[in-house]
Amino acid sequence: MKVILPKLKNQLLAMLMLLFIVQANAQTPRKADVIRLRDESKLEVYIQEVDDQVVKYKKISDPEGPLFSVKKSEIASILYGNGEEETFEATLEVQNYYSPTNPAPASKPQEPRPAARKPATGPVKPAVQFAEDVRNSSPEHLRSMYTYYKTRSKAGMVMGIAGTSVGVIVAAIGTGIVASAMDDNGNYKSYQDELRARKGAYMMLGGFAGAITFGTVGFVKGGKNGAKASRIRRELIRRGEPLTISIRPSFSPTQRAGSLTLALNF
Repeated sequence: MKVILPKLKNQLLAMLMLLFIVQANAQTPRKADVIRLRDESKLEVYIQEVDDQVVKYKKISDPEGPLFSVKKSEIASILYGNGEEETFEATLEVQNYYSPTNPAPASKPQEPRPAARKPATGPVKPAVQFAEDVRNSSPEHLRSMYTYYKTRSKAGMVMGIAGTSVGVIVAAIGTGIVASAMDDNGNYKSYQDELRARKGAYMMLGGFAGAITFGTVGFVKGGKNGAKASRIRRELIRRGEPLTISIRPSFSPTQRAGSLTLALNF
């Protein structure tokens, strides 16, 4: 049986359009939650957990990064991404205002405080927020952040290279199967060859789709995390702080003496 080649082209085009539609729907981002604080500022975040005392969240600039928290006493309301809103009553945190042994000191007249600057309520850009976090973090925290983002950058690059390589190999195998099932005129040699060509076409489309998807996601993640690690490294160098600190013990049997070596990696 001979089948004209345009019939296969129409089937391949329909399958390719279906793959792109499924991929576009799978990558729909989650809407951010908005935390309104009592000082009239806002936090656009992804809330992970709400317990009795605090609300735990992740930043929209780094949804897979570390977990942060804010006290409920500082929150006025939360507008969730699905449209629901939750309000919180103001609570007064009373400190230990008396001591059973020492009398309270006489209060001094307080000087008038300058008017507090009203914080901006607009959304903060992720790059600006990350740069501010780096400037305000301690050297120990910066070293921990550097290790975290450097590891994720390497994992992203490995994912991109592996995904692209495997996808291209699978697509090449599928292309070879389709080509071997046709004669010089572009027709199938038999019905069995037509079925084999269809399997090869599925492999070809799946390989290209996998290479594009996993390769793009991997390289983008690797580049973003690598840029963050480089930003942290520059901040540590600016402060004169080493990236890693290690203590290496050693022992000399001939001299019967031990020593400790402090290693600083910049």
